[in-house]
Amino acid sequence: MNREVYKISFSAFFADLGYQGLISLFPILIVVHYQAPAYYYGILEALNYGLGSILGFVGGNLADRWGRRRVAILGNSLILLMSFSALPYSLPISAALFIGGWWMRNFRSPARRAMLTEVARGGELKRALGVLHALDVGGGVTSVLIVSYLLYAGLPLDRVFLSTAVFFILSTVVLILSKVGKGRGIPKIVNRRKIGTLGLTAGLFGLSTYSFGFPVLSLYESSRSEPLSVLSYAAFLMVSALVGLIVSRTKWSETRTLALLGYGISSLGNLAIGLVGGIGFIFLGSALLGMSTGVVETMEPFLVSKLSGAESMGTSMGVLSLGRSVGLLFTNTVMGFLFYLSPPLAYLYGFAASIIAAILVLLVIGKS
Repeated sequence: MNREVYKISFSAFFADLGYQGLISLFPILIVVHYQAPAYYYGILEALNYGLGSILGFVGGNLADRWGRRRVAILGNSLILLMSFSALPYSLPISAALFIGGWWMRNFRSPARRAMLTEVARGGELKRALGVLHALDVGGGVTSVLIVSYLLYAGLPLDRVFLSTAVFFILSTVVLILSKVGKGRGIPKIVNRRKIGTLGLTAGLFGLSTYSFGFPVLSLYESSRSEPLSVLSYAAFLMVSALVGLIVSRTKWSETRTLALLGYGISSLGNLAIGLVGGIGFIFLGSALLGMSTGVVETMEPFLVSKLSGAESMGTSMGVLSLGRSVGLLFTNTVMGFLFYLSPPLAYLYGFAASIIAAILVLLVIGKS
């Protein structure tokens, strides 16, 4: 755990301080303010998360060829587009700015993770990934609390979005100060079969992982309060950060932890939100989904780092993002239409997909 680990991690903190609050506001912007149907929001999130993850693969590959630091800084600087997405535009322009900024976030993420592997390995890397995730999500919790307060105080939505620009600038400045990630070469994946398997299982988890905007909309339908609806995302992020730190320090089987505490717990979160419902259970379900994400975001990249050579780390992290893209593209589209028809039906899909993902991870990765 050295200075470069904290530079990379605090860059993540400031980036999430900017965009996580905006993620919680995006469904409100689309469905409440633009009055678009829920399935339209689902399609936008499919483009946002699904196709955006393909940019992660491209960014990871370019990071190994051009230099990880250079790619990370380029992508990080363009996340700023999200801050301008609520200005008085048309719906397509607002969506394009938001999605474009998120795509650039995905473009830089594999490069940033690969930078971390240059300064930490083995058990130290697992702890470093836990610190990265905790500060990453800790910034997100703070972001959601800030935007919730600004909404409560009556600040117009476009100004709430614009207020996040300073955090994106700070994030890029901290990343520029980092001294790692300057090397480049020709990427060569050492263990293609196992890296490909992890990409597959990331896709399986993607089939059960939808945008958190759907729980935000569920809470809004129950409470009719925008600030309270946004706070459910804070609960999700807070638990995710704490769990990421905890599992990064355990010596449990990474595969079983990923399957049971990662993918498996997600199924319980879906049950709490969709089939039980009510404000209290939506917050409980949000916390369970946060626990699931904290495990997955720590264990998946750690397993990749164990299976990849140093010269191909960016590309391997990109494979992880690429695998996730197919699942996310499908599930957000399905969730949008199912949510439009019947919200409980949408969460029932999330429950079933999570169970299947956990079983397949145990069968596939456990025998790989």
